[in-house]
Amino acid sequence: MSDDIQAALREMARSIGALESQVSGFASQWRDQDQKASFGRRDLHQKIDALRSDMQTLEGQVRAAISDIALMKPIVEAVEAAKLQAEGAVTAVRWTSRAGYWLAVAVTLGAGWVLSNWLNIKVSLR
Repeated sequence: MSDDIQAALREMARSIGALESQVSGFASQWRDQDQKASFGRRDLHQKIDALRSDMQTLEGQVRAAISDIALMKPIVEAVEAAKLQAEGAVTAVRWTSRAGYWLAVAVTLGAGWVLSNWLNIKVSLR
């Protein structure tokens, strides 16, 4: 019986050794997975921090652009008003010059009519 007990004890020791090996393997695997997860979380946090920094930089640039646009708006409006005034002046000059042209034509025709109908001018050719 002692051989049977010895065999049973050896079998139990072998089983415990295999179990210990499996537990050790699992512990090592869990440790590796935990370490990889820690590295992944660290990388994720670094990326989020970089993104936050980029967003803050972008926010500052947008604020500066809005401020610049606000400063340029009155100037742009003044330029647009001057452009409209210039267009109005061109239109006024165009209509005035047309009116002056037709007035000159009317005066010339009127003077010709007066000369031909009211004045008796004789031209003699000798």
